[in-house]
Amino acid sequence: MAVVAPGSIPAPSFERPRNLVHPGPRADVRLAHVAAQGARQIRLSLPQGTCLHEGLTQALAAAGVQSAAMALMDGDLVEVAYCLPIPDPKGQLMATYGEPKVLRGASLLRGSATLGQDDQGAPVIHCHASFADADGGVRGGHVLTPHTVVGQRPVTVLVSVLGGVALRLGFDDETRLNMLKPYAVKSEAVKFVEAVTTAGVHHG
Repeated sequence: MAVVAPGSIPAPSFERPRNLVHPGPRADVRLAHVAAQGARQIRLSLPQGTCLHEGLTQALAAAGVQSAAMALMDGDLVEVAYCLPIPDPKGQLMATYGEPKVLRGASLLRGSATLGQDDQGAPVIHCHASFADADGGVRGGHVLTPHTVVGQRPVTVLVSVLGGVALRLGFDDETRLNMLKPYAVKSEAVKFVEAVTTAGVHHG
């Protein structure tokens, strides 16, 4: 088997899957997971002129949601800013993002997004989507939501709330990238029950 240098991308082969080796030390836990509580879903319709980032974060904050998985469906985009993955020019990462591209007058085909928080508690959205340009050509990539604006047709978003889960942006040693990592937290419902129970014991 050919040995691949950490941080490099091997040439494609039709004989077997490519083996991608990240530059950092291999993590003992290969899949970090936390079970979400409840099955709450929210359907949003983002109107024309709405910034994708502000529209999503403000609506979900008003609903008391801090962590969620989202499916974006249909709608027009006045403009969409996005990036494509490229090999790291410095050879220190498996891949990085290329220069942002801006497409004006696009139709959203399908997208997926995750809501979490940065180390200061501010909302973070990681979004990938595909969309069609004015000539019907299909494009896609990592969407820069603060620089993407809804067009004439509203964008529909189906939100699956991740109750009891905090997704926090943090540095990952193996990939040397900042990632959203899951942590278990007590939901407001659990906190309320505990508070009532404690109060009952105290006054009993």
